[in-house]
Amino acid sequence: MNFEALAGAIIHDLKNQLQSVVGEGERMLDAVPAEYHDQIRPFLSRTRRVHQDAMQLVTLYRLTQRGNFSSDDAWPADTANHASECVAVHYPDVRIMNNIDADCQGFYNDFLLQMALTNLINNSAQAGASEIYLSAEESGADLIIRVEDNGPGFSEAQLSGEFSDDSRSGMGLYFNKLIIKHHSRPGRPATMALTNRAEGGACVTLTLP
Repeated sequence: MNFEALAGAIIHDLKNQLQSVVGEGERMLDAVPAEYHDQIRPFLSRTRRVHQDAMQLVTLYRLTQRGNFSSDDAWPADTANHASECVAVHYPDVRIMNNIDADCQGFYNDFLLQMALTNLINNSAQAGASEIYLSAEESGADLIIRVEDNGPGFSEAQLSGEFSDDSRSGMGLYFNKLIIKHHSRPGRPATMALTNRAEGGACVTLTLP
């Protein structure tokens, strides 16, 4: 077994172990009296976040080694709802508004895009946003999805593509770039653009052909 395969196997096992820990934590929360819930929730929230990071590592490995994620007809409103629910567990005080029409349709890998949206929503909440807005539209043959917030916005370094030195972007935006690139088609690249809103806050625009 080469090093890459060994690393992939270890990461996959770590993901499974963390999933078991999350399950045990949720059962513990249900079993103990309500007055102890505030002491358990921070532990459970952090464990879920580490599990999410492990999921990203597994997905990164599969993207870089095999890239075996197929696309199909999918509905952005549902994908965004699932992503919002994942983040709401960690940031219950942040308002996440899904303004995507239920009839809006796209062609993508639902699992990958849900992970990408979860990252973007989580980044906004982590940066200090109290409101996050999700929207999408079909433009010709493209699907355009926007994640906007009322937070501090992106720094000049982030806008210029320097992701590695900042906690808001870090692995999350690099991971998202790989996901979006995976949805490119011959002669029609999928893109992710970072901008700041005129009224304040950040905006990430995903364009999937």
